Amino acid sequence: MWIVTKSDWPVLINLNRSAHIGYHQPVKFNPQTRIVASMWEQEFELAHCADGDEARQVIDQIARALASGVEVLDLRDSDDHGST
Repeated sequence: MWIVTKSDWPVLINLNRSAHIGYHQPVKFNPQTRIVASMWEQEFELAHCADGDEARQVIDQIARALASGVEVLDLRDSDDHGST
């Protein structure tokens, strides 16, 4: 599955080549959470979320898309905060 990242400069990432999709909290004691796809020594930010709850919603959206066989998931469509 391909995914369009939720960012100011969107990137198209092939999740079939990703070994791991997970969370990363860039700053201690700050609720902002990044969702990253990692493969070997590369890491791609899929979305930067305001908090862990929003990050869990995005991961759930990715999981549902994978389960239903979506070919391209555009995370910009889930942008509720106007950050694109």
